[in-house]
Amino acid sequence: MSEPTKRQKQFLDFIEEFTEANGYSPSIRDIGEGLKLSSTASVKKMLDRLSEGGFIRRASSSARGIELTRKRSIPVIGRIKAGMPVMSEENLEGYISVKDLVRSDSFFLRVEGDSMKNKGIMDGDFALLRPSPVIDNGKIGAFRLNGEVTLKTFRRNREGMFLVPENEDYPVIPVHEGDEFEVIGILDMVLRFFKGQYDIKYS
Repeated sequence: MSEPTKRQKQFLDFIEEFTEANGYSPSIRDIGEGLKLSSTASVKKMLDRLSEGGFIRRASSSARGIELTRKRSIPVIGRIKAGMPVMSEENLEGYISVKDLVRSDSFFLRVEGDSMKNKGIMDGDFALLRPSPVIDNGKIGAFRLNGEVTLKTFRRNREGMFLVPENEDYPVIPVHEGDEFEVIGILDMVLRFFKGQYDIKYS
């Protein structure tokens, strides 16, 4: 997929911002009003070009059936401790804009603490996770243990399952039989923005 032109990007940005603000995609009239275009024909023509270029999908049965094919922002749904487990606050904080295509269900959690620093995951980083009910041995993921959430390396051996910090100052957390244990997601990527310059857009 080629990059959109400057004008196409204006349309894509408007569609994304309108959808995030309203919970549904804009109609042709909404786009015309938002971009100050008096001609609905010009809006339709641009939408056709965006569809042909693979930037959007359109449902012919709905006046608001416009869907961006490239994930342009990922929700920040809360914070997660990278120290000892604490209750997770799963509240939408905003959106981080991204350029590359990611899974439609990917999400960010903001890291708090330094228990994973030996893996290069620092306090204040954004952990990009993909939802998964299972995880391979040795992988890093987000876990819920007895109602508390933490980011750790998953280890399984003959002695059982363990959530392992990557910092010798923190203890290994065993998963006991009878514990309420859940894999929330697998870590795909960590983002770090220097001087606090991360782009979170609040709706």
